[in-house]
Amino acid sequence: MKILNDFFITRDVIGYLQNYIRLKKLNLPVFEQKLLDISLKQNMSYEQWWTLLDEFQKQHAIPALGIEIGKEVNVGDCGVLGYLFRTSRNLGEALNCFNRFQGLIYAGSQAHLEQQRQGSISLVWNPDFGYSSQISDELLVAAMINITREIIAPSPLSLSKVSFTQPINSTDLAIYEQYFKCVVLSNQKKLSISFNSNDLLIPIPHEDKTLNSLLGIQAEALLKQLPQSDIFLAELRDTIIRCLHEGNADVKNVAKQFNMSTRTLHRRLKDKNRVYREIVKDIRKSMALTYLGDPKLTLSEIALMLGYSEQSTFTRAFASWYGMAPLRYRRANC
Repeated sequence: MKILNDFFITRDVIGYLQNYIRLKKLNLPVFEQKLLDISLKQNMSYEQWWTLLDEFQKQHAIPALGIEIGKEVNVGDCGVLGYLFRTSRNLGEALNCFNRFQGLIYAGSQAHLEQQRQGSISLVWNPDFGYSSQISDELLVAAMINITREIIAPSPLSLSKVSFTQPINSTDLAIYEQYFKCVVLSNQKKLSISFNSNDLLIPIPHEDKTLNSLLGIQAEALLKQLPQSDIFLAELRDTIIRCLHEGNADVKNVAKQFNMSTRTLHRRLKDKNRVYREIVKDIRKSMALTYLGDPKLTLSEIALMLGYSEQSTFTRAFASWYGMAPLRYRRANC
């Protein structure tokens, strides 16, 4: 069975750490640079995420660090999914949105809703692909609860139970109980959040049926673009970006980085219904927007970073993608 660290978590979680560091005014320049470098990648593996969290914990050793980070995460930090929650009719509908689109945040074990005998509804993660780390789990759960409280405010949230799969230091348990305001269990078989059934009917003040429907369509489109659990495609993307920067993203050179022949690379992509030149094109399109958002970069520098020998070639390509010249796009959007 494929283990969890072969799956992906969105790079958006990097923003949670960056936001926390900024709010707490921490002086960690080397670690912040590492976060910035990783944020340029489309996705990262759980293993990379766990390593980052462990490194951060060593430099900022406080109890229940995941809780402290998670409780600073709000709707605006979660993109389309956050605003889907905020425009839902009630908490139950928001949880259904999470159930449907959680793949936008991470791949691997997916949560599902379970009706409990005690009159509660639990959001449960089955450990089908193994267990995550405690700090990662507590950050996820704390962030979800903070967003839930935000979208239903001023109505209160009454959780009945939160269960973690990893051990919790007994001296820190009070921090968890104070934040979640309910029973907190550790060393359980499954990660779960149990909501009181009545709370699922709490109306969301910012309900917007039309906007919610449009956001749902956008979320569906984003979900289809994700590499899901395919670590090869993500590594290929990162390798292509590096080779573009070096001025040689020819398929032969990229295949060499993977110690395989060009034929093998094409065959592996064919098995995934992907074509190399289309992948390069998509990368250039997305990275062009990222680079244009940096006012320090000239158009000539951006062209070189995208693997074009001449700025005019980049300008023509950009115009064919977005219907306007890159300079006009920058003036209008950046």
